[in-house]
Amino acid sequence: MAGSFFGIELGKRSLQQFKTSMDVAGQNIANLKTEGYSRQRVVTSTVEPLYDPSLNRPNKAGQIGQGAEITTIERVRDEFIDSRIYLESSSKGYWNTRFNYLRQVEAIQNEPSALNLRTDLDAVWDGLQEVANNPTELATRNVLVERTNRVTATVNHMSSQIRSLRDNTNTLVESKVNRINELSSFIAELNKKILQVESMGDNPNDYYDKRDMYIEELSNLADITIKSLDPDETIIYIGSRHLIQGDKVSGLELQRNGDNQGYFDVYWKVDGVKTEFKDGEMKGLLEIRDKDLVKATNDLNALSINLMDSFNSIHRSGFGLNQETGIDYFNMIPITTSANGDYDLDEDGANDSTLLFKVSGTNQLDNDSLIGANGTLTFGNATRGGNNVAINYSAQMKVKDLIDRINMSESNVSAYLDHNNKLVLKARTYEDYNRPNFMIDRIEDSGDFLVGISGVLLASGADAAYSYANANAADQLRGDGGSYTVTPQSNVGQWISLNDTIKRDVSFIAASSGIDTTGNGVDKWKGKGDGSNALAMADLRYKNVMIDKNNTFSDFYSSTVATFGSSAETAKNELDKQDVLLEFLYKMRQSVSGVNLDEELAQMMVYQHGYNASARIVTVMDQLLDVVINRMGV
Repeated sequence: MAGSFFGIELGKRSLQQFKTSMDVAGQNIANLKTEGYSRQRVVTSTVEPLYDPSLNRPNKAGQIGQGAEITTIERVRDEFIDSRIYLESSSKGYWNTRFNYLRQVEAIQNEPSALNLRTDLDAVWDGLQEVANNPTELATRNVLVERTNRVTATVNHMSSQIRSLRDNTNTLVESKVNRINELSSFIAELNKKILQVESMGDNPNDYYDKRDMYIEELSNLADITIKSLDPDETIIYIGSRHLIQGDKVSGLELQRNGDNQGYFDVYWKVDGVKTEFKDGEMKGLLEIRDKDLVKATNDLNALSINLMDSFNSIHRSGFGLNQETGIDYFNMIPITTSANGDYDLDEDGANDSTLLFKVSGTNQLDNDSLIGANGTLTFGNATRGGNNVAINYSAQMKVKDLIDRINMSESNVSAYLDHNNKLVLKARTYEDYNRPNFMIDRIEDSGDFLVGISGVLLASGADAAYSYANANAADQLRGDGGSYTVTPQSNVGQWISLNDTIKRDVSFIAASSGIDTTGNGVDKWKGKGDGSNALAMADLRYKNVMIDKNNTFSDFYSSTVATFGSSAETAKNELDKQDVLLEFLYKMRQSVSGVNLDEELAQMMVYQHGYNASARIVTVMDQLLDVVINRMGV
């Protein structure tokens, strides 16, 4: 039953309730600007009333309440909004990373502007035209040398910048993986602390807030999902594998990939399985490093090697002012010192393969002439490791039609007739980061087109085919060393340069064409006043030298610039969408979890008045007891 001090006890509970409520309001106000803080509120309930229903219950009317007590202090948080923010943060991290790096690629290309590779190439074409018009003037030759040096310097610089971007993304991959592991450890430790506090019946609100901040940062890095099937265990997944399970962490580790220039790949520590990221900054970094920047590198290398090869093939057949011939215009650095392309691919000390970039036939052809034979050509695939590509031809097919069929196929070679009307097979670029690149995979003919007609192979059939996987494969070709070009060293754009011989003496520029007086090939020049060979090089400006893309140099480069510009625009648009969506979600969360100063001050006034009223109850009860104890019967 209620005792004499019942009223004081009831007032004390009320005082404690309002005092704690005041403290919580003060905590909210103190953390008004604290990042990640969620507003807290006091949850109260009535204390169990006196007089449970029983046989010894006093025979009195009604149940007497014992006031109120605080059952919990909870934070105000909407888990649905949080899950949406985590999801959209991953998407924003991905698009933000792509946009930042694609914008840097655009800056390297420097388009549209008057100071870029395209305008430098235009200057070279104009310089060749001037040499063709004035082949005896050393001044025009010196201008051409300077303009060519400007092109090579621009390409070298662009290639180095792209390589620096790849190095930077690789460094960031390492940094982000370390941060993922660090955040995972923090979250796992908080999970442990939260479980300990919860087991005591309390709400660790500040721990919850800190964990949510770490999870939100983690969601920006990777595509995470959160499940709490067991209320005592929070599990965070990357993809379908758990990164964190309670206080246990399945960390990530980095391993260098020798096929990717030693850059890092990401694996799970527990079993060494490669980690697959579907979203977030990690996906963006790996995609930029191993796809976009590889494409930028390959495009620049393809432009460089085709520029070098097309210039050299024409320049070697011409004569300089000093009547020298057979000189390359650009320095060509082969991947191997072997003149026939033999190469030690598996690095065991013995040559096991043959790497050739270009193979030319020995016979002249006419685009409009009929082939006059039936057969099947077999080439390697444009995708490294893909199945061989078979191309059928018939006797009634024209040469140009077969060439078109080769170029439209998925083979790793392009075909065309050069300035001497000889068939040329040139390697296409592999769209990956493995090395080597610019290598012909296979050349095979079941008929006579590549054998007797064009003069590429010595014999027909699979046994006589050229295959890069064999050493001395050049022995299967009909021509000598002058009919094929060894695959260049990797990253052509970094080392392309004008021939040192021409740098020292511009008279070696082969502006003049030659005459075949013996029937065995060009052996005599046409004279100092002839500029037809320089004109032939100048005409490359309008020819589809980038055979596999059916583009001129200018069109190919413009297409590359447009591709990256379009990708950057897409990334910017998607990033803007994510910014708008996340801003809306943040505002929603703030409206639920944020601290409103006016609201807290209003609550504090309520608590203050409640505290004063509770104190008054205690005072009155004290006065009543004073009457009973000290003044009754006096």
